[in-house]
Parts: sequence; structure tokens; C-alpha cells
Amino acid sequence: MRVLPLCTIAAGSIALSRANGSPLNRRDSSTTIPLVATQFGTVFDVPVTIGNQTFQLLVDTGSSDTYVMNTGFTCINGTSNLVIPQADCLYSNKTYHTSSTYRPVQNEMFGIQYGAGLASGILAYEDVKVGGIAVQSQKIGIANISNPMGDGVNSGLLGLAYPSITSAHPANHTSNETYWFDRLPYNPLLYTMHKKGIVEPYFSLALAHTPQNESTAFGGYLTLGGLPPVNHSEFTTVPVEFTKNIPLNYTSGKRARTYWSTTLTGGIYGSSMNNLTTNLTPFQAFIDSGNYISFLPSAIVDSVNSLFSPPATYDAASGMYIVDCSAKAPQFGLIINNATFWHNGEDLIYQTSEGVCVSSLASSESVSIGGLTLNIIGVPFLKNVVAVFDFGNNEMRFAKLLEFGDGGLGGVGAGNGSVSSTSAGSSMLSTSTPWIGFGMALFASMVLSS
Repeated sequence: MRVLPLCTIAAGSIALSRANGSPLNRRDSSTTIPLVATQFGTVFDVPVTIGNQTFQLLVDTGSSDTYVMNTGFTCINGTSNLVIPQADCLYSNKTYHTSSTYRPVQNEMFGIQYGAGLASGILAYEDVKVGGIAVQSQKIGIANISNPMGDGVNSGLLGLAYPSITSAHPANHTSNETYWFDRLPYNPLLYTMHKKGIVEPYFSLALAHTPQNESTAFGGYLTLGGLPPVNHSEFTTVPVEFTKNIPLNYTSGKRARTYWSTTLTGGIYGSSMNNLTTNLTPFQAFIDSGNYISFLPSAIVDSVNSLFSPPATYDAASGMYIVDCSAKAPQFGLIINNATFWHNGEDLIYQTSEGVCVSSLASSESVSIGGLTLNIIGVPFLKNVVAVFDFGNNEMRFAKLLEFGDGGLGGVGAGNGSVSSTSAGSSMLSTSTPWIGFGMALFASMVLSS
């Protein structure tokens, strides 16, 4: 989900092939929707129509529910639990009004816990449309209560992870401390679209680079059932794995895929392309478009942050690294299935609205949420790739993002931001039938404001 401002630190198309047994459906289609980047290129929102109203919702591959703030919702301070003005929750003034297509879900409620807050309320069936693709009677959350989690533009969130971590609970669920558990899984929006035969079982993201001094700008593309209109390299394919650290009681006692998780070969970094160190210790991580910070093993993070010129300084209170806003960023890449995906140096430094800069790489060992320690690959990586999330084949595909179709917004050059040693892989996109990402993002902002 959405990242709160980090501002309080002290000082086109590709041919499709189908696996055996996957039914063809003439209604399968795709749609591409431009995104809005907010909070200086750290948050990415998409227009979604719910009932007869259109809202901006945060695009989040790290959680599964679609929810919107209800008219008259209550904003709660996450520390004191006191009621505070609605405006302090930072959501848009546009909130949900009951429409003629609204139907409450009987005996269930919506409740989700993140690292720095929660949202809860009604579970309902509503008509939902993204781009030109509409679904009737989709199960969504309509939040009556929330901690501050908006960006001033969005009114909620579009969750794109697996069904096992959706956040429906029995209607008699009274404790918001157990929203991690007691789940009643349901099909999120894209699963419903696919099951109704109106979209292929995958989506893709291409996030744009935005000027550091622009708080709101073009944010790239979300494409349902296809690829965004951008230039890219060949794809590298990896399986979506069961997230190792997730206990069974997080997934209703069943072994299930949760996040978009996979195992990386390692990382590569150095002060220049002529002076590189490779760390080939594998680690599992999940891809989270709702998180501007990437939480990675400390052996990699500490080394990379020491290579800023001047070096980044660790802030124990926040668990983050403070950097000079004009620092020269090191070379840094993640190795995925023998392909190295380099980060553009500008994506390794985040300048807050107060002018303080932090490294966008933090140690996963320094934070936990719900008692878990997880590696998370966030926006700094996604701004340099085209990422395909295929829930039909349970795989992800990554390609180097070369440039946007309009000739420039977000393109990356050689060195930081390129891909090398691409493994042999087909550009054919294969399809078959068949939680916390935002929470960690919020945890980062919570830590930074502590």
C-alpha cells in the first residue's frame, strides 16, 4: 500500500502461448492505464472506478485487497489511538458514497494491519472498473477507520498479490491486533477478471523516473493482461515461491503463495564499473510496488551504503542510512537467474519534502513486521525494469526498461540502470489457467518518523 512521506528524520505487444489445459476465451483482453507518481516519485496511483465514482488508488503488489475510504471515515492516530481530523489521514477528499450496485457481504468484515497502521470497515460487493475492464460484484473493502496512510491524492489501494492474504474476517472479529490471522480468503480483483474470462492471468508494471523536485508527475503504466508501451530488453523468468518465513496461521492454516517472492542469486556493487564486488549468497525476497525502500540482507546493504561518496551514515533510531543529497551513488545491481539488473544511481537516493536525503536501501534484519523479517525489493528496482507478474503460471518476468514509448520519461542509460548477462529466455509470454508489502513501506515511514 501507500508509503507515507519520509520527512521527519532528525538532522508493443508480445505473442502469447498457453500451457496445456488452459481454456481460450475470446473475451480475454488487455488494458494499459497511465499512473500518477506522488510524494516525489515514491508512490504510484491508478484511477479505479468503484460503483459510479472514480478514485485514485495506490498500486500495491505487496498486498491483495482493493479498498476505498468511506465518506465520514474516522482517522485514528496510530500511536495514541485518539481520533484526529480526517485531513490528517492524508487521503483525497474524494471518498466512497453508497451506489446502486453496492451490496454488503454478510457475516464478514474488512480489516488489514500494516507496519504503521490499519484500515478496517465493511466488506462489500461493488462494480469495479480499471481502464476499460469492468467486473460486477467484486468483493472489496470500504474502510470506516484508518490510520494516516494517504498521499494527498489517493483514496485507498489496489492490491495485486495472492488471494491467501486477502483481509476478510468473520463479522464477530473484534481485535484489530489479529488482522494477520482469521482470514477468509477471496479472489482479488485481477483473479476475478481472469476467472470471468475478460483478462489474461498476468499484469505488468513500468514505473517512470520523476524529477526529484516534482511532487506529482507521470508515473508510468500498469497493464492488465499485457505489456506496457515501453521499450525493453529480453525477459528473464523466475518462479513465484512460497514465502519461507510466513507461518501457516497467516494463511488460514494452508500452505499457499502470498507475496510475489523469488530467490535471487545475489547482488553486485562497487564504486565504479571497474571496481565491482559480487555477493553470491542467495536470498529470497518479494517485489513490492508499494514500498520505496528496498529491505535487503545487511551484508549487501551495508556494503553498498558505504560506497556513496561521501559515505552514507547509519541512523540507529530509524534503521536507515542518511546520505548527502548531492552524493555520488555507487554502482548496484541485483542478480536474478543469472541476469544482473542495475539500478540507476538516482534511485538509490530519496530526497524528502524537507530536503533530507536517505539511501533507498535498508537492512531487512533491522526491521520486522508481525514478528517476521522479510527481504523486500521495492520501487528503486521497479523503476529500472518492466516487471510481469503472472499468476497463471506462478512466475515473474523482468526485462531492462530502455525508455518509455513517448521517447523519454523514465528511460535509463548504461551503467547504473542496465542489465547484463541475460540468460537465454523466450520473449513469448506463456499463460495458463490455474501482504504486507505496503505494511513494510509504512513500517519504513513509521521508523523514520519515530
